[in-house]
Amino acid sequence: MKHLEKLTSTLQGFTGTIKRFPLTIVFFFSSAILTSYYITKEADDNYFELLFSFIIGAALFMVLQLCYERFIRSEKIRLIFATIAVIGAIIYYLILKFAVEEISTEIAVRTIVLLFILLILFIWIPSMKSRIGFSDSFMAVFKSFFTVAFYSAVMFLGIALILMAIDMLIADINSKAYRHVLNAIAFLYAPLHFLSLIPLYPAYNKDANDSVLNLEDNNEKQLIKAIEPSKFLEGLISYIIIPITVVFTFILLLYIILNITGDFWKDNLMEPLLVSYSITVITVYLLACVIKSKIAIYFRMIFPKVLIPVVLFQTVSSVLKIGELGITAGRYYVIMFGIFSTVTAFIFSLRPNSKTNIVAPILIVLSLISVFPVTDAFTVSRNNQISRLTEVLQKNNMLKDGKIVPNANISQEDKQVIISSVQYLSRMNYTKDIDWLKAYSQSYDFEKTFGFSQYETDYRDPVVYRLYLPSGVFINVSGYDYIMEAEFYGKDNQVSYELADGENKEYILIHENDNDSLGNLLLTDSQKNELISFSLNEIFDRFTDRDEKVGEMSLDEARFIVESASVSLCIVAKSVNYEVWDGGSYQNIEALIMIKIK
Repeated sequence: MKHLEKLTSTLQGFTGTIKRFPLTIVFFFSSAILTSYYITKEADDNYFELLFSFIIGAALFMVLQLCYERFIRSEKIRLIFATIAVIGAIIYYLILKFAVEEISTEIAVRTIVLLFILLILFIWIPSMKSRIGFSDSFMAVFKSFFTVAFYSAVMFLGIALILMAIDMLIADINSKAYRHVLNAIAFLYAPLHFLSLIPLYPAYNKDANDSVLNLEDNNEKQLIKAIEPSKFLEGLISYIIIPITVVFTFILLLYIILNITGDFWKDNLMEPLLVSYSITVITVYLLACVIKSKIAIYFRMIFPKVLIPVVLFQTVSSVLKIGELGITAGRYYVIMFGIFSTVTAFIFSLRPNSKTNIVAPILIVLSLISVFPVTDAFTVSRNNQISRLTEVLQKNNMLKDGKIVPNANISQEDKQVIISSVQYLSRMNYTKDIDWLKAYSQSYDFEKTFGFSQYETDYRDPVVYRLYLPSGVFINVSGYDYIMEAEFYGKDNQVSYELADGENKEYILIHENDNDSLGNLLLTDSQKNELISFSLNEIFDRFTDRDEKVGEMSLDEARFIVESASVSLCIVAKSVNYEVWDGGSYQNIEALIMIKIK
């Protein structure tokens, strides 16, 4: 009987959540249908444009619903808020559809930053003009998120095991079923469960002495339960996470003190390490503000002061990196986070017992600056990289009459500036918009354009790229006449493949190597007429633009398609290995090759 009552209560909670956030649920339901169609048909036309718009609309209504509950209890206003969310989603879709050429890294990052701003507003609104602090609201969201993440992981694992058992013992299960299950959990179950755990916060009443008490009894109990940490979480933070953070802080500070000279400030490992440390400390600080244990109190008093020199060090390290590699979008956000961490650390040091609400507006302002035109991360980084590249080219007489003049006789330092800037501009897909780089954006022949290879280095340590396509990735081969696996490696290694059986060998695929690179892939007919060619160096050019040198690559990254009047050639790189050291190099590509004769 108790289990039945608990189930009924849970279902009522989900029903109440749908009534509370109806438009958000509709947007997520639409996302689930869209993703299901995408999984089934594997057609990505407008997929990301629609998905990003649905998620923006869902998040926007979540924020507006809390504004309605907190400040304006009027159904007319709620209807206006719903209309704003719908219009916002439509406008975002129209921008993605007609104002941008493609869904690039820049668009994805801008969308993530907008969602981050909405998340901070979602946490901040309940604490505005309330005894509830930002840290209390943060605790409620933190608990809800990890509760739902745990339940979702267990649910997916359980269903996946059931499908696996059916597939092995009873009947074949389409592999897409696993993705459909993940889609349903991610867009249907998880948002519904998460929102059901968000308490109903008190409505603002300027005449009330205590707005926290401006609730019905049941809602007040739910609120207190949501913002108070469980015994398990309190013990975990107080006796495990905080002590580990303290020990790691001592190690980090000792390392800084012992090595605060020379190139240490430009150590590639320090920047991500210090950013991760700062994020961890601020997160633990916000959680500790809700905990009443002595160790949490001491942590709140001491650690903001410890954080100040660390974040200052991180910010200085990032600024020094600008002189070496210029401003990139990633480094822009690292510096922005350093500014945020420094300001909040000073505030927490001066007012350790005050509410943490100041965190939200600082984060929102800095985030808006990072996406607002002119000051945004991508405009600033693009202009900086173009400026430093132009300066070096003009310095070496390599830019004349709007065209690049190849020149190999320049300093190694200038070569590295050209290489790093061109790689960044290529990775962000900016080269096609720069008049004197348009030719390079079409050929990606770095050596022909600038006069030297971008793989020339004078590093003492070898540069290693090891990238692979993860197992289990489905590749659409429909429409192709031939498909084969091939491996290309080394120099002076020329191989040919006959692609038709029978008496007449209609087509021959030739790997034509040369002395300086992996060479070209040629397809000829029986008369040895060249039908199409592809430079294997394009594969290395794409992947050497990546920040991550070792790890997985996506199918979109791994796929290369070239076409001629008579042939369509598709190469899917399964693994890419490239090493450069003083006096030598090693290149290897394992690939799937598909050919369509038109």
